Amino acid sequence: MAVPRFYKTVHVTEAEDGYQVMLDHRLLRTPARHPLVVPTRALALAIAAEWEWQLQRIQPFTMPLMSLAATALDQPKPRGEVVATMLQYLPTDSLLCRDEPGPLAERQEQLHTPVLLWAQQRMGIRLEPTDSIFGACLGEDQLAAVENHLQGMDQWQLAAAEQLAASCKSVLLGMAATAQALSIEQVLAVARLEEDHQIERWGLVEGGHDVDIADLRVRVAAPCLFLHLLRWR
Repeated sequence: MAVPRFYKTVHVTEAEDGYQVMLDHRLLRTPARHPLVVPTRALALAIAAEWEWQLQRIQPFTMPLMSLAATALDQPKPRGEVVATMLQYLPTDSLLCRDEPGPLAERQEQLHTPVLLWAQQRMGIRLEPTDSIFGACLGEDQLAAVENHLQGMDQWQLAAAEQLAASCKSVLLGMAATAQALSIEQVLAVARLEEDHQIERWGLVEGGHDVDIADLRVRVAAPCLFLHLLRWR
């Protein structure tokens, strides 16, 4: 027997400045009560599909696209605070903190170098990894270049970049993923490098590592899909 939903229909309509999602005849709103209006029909349809799966109660963890759109519209933290926080974590970015010489450091160089080259080409700065426990020493020009790049993002891109940076423990990887310079699988490979190295040495712990892998896949794939749908008009 089908489980009854708390609404009858969900559909997408065109709005003056984008596309809106409707539950029955009510306009869907964000937690801060802003109308849920997104730039592309593709993204609106994807969010509507998430709502199709909400039955007797709302399960937020099953709606990552809705969550990202709401964050972009509500901006719970001021834009300047988001950028400042990301800059604060840049010196200890996982791509700039290299293990002591050995197999792991070699693998880090292999996977991190393409992202660092992307940063150099896109922002005109050279970022050198370090094995210091204090993190990388960054100059004002390097910090300014990263800040300018982040400030150049629109509200949708910044919401995705913030989530990617937090999930991957890397501002640089989050920025490269936001620019769609890497595939989802490439982002995951870089983000999971150290843990995968440990699994290769000591084995996978069921109920631990496998859950972490699945969780990270969602937290990376969702903002990457979000960004793709923003470009699909």
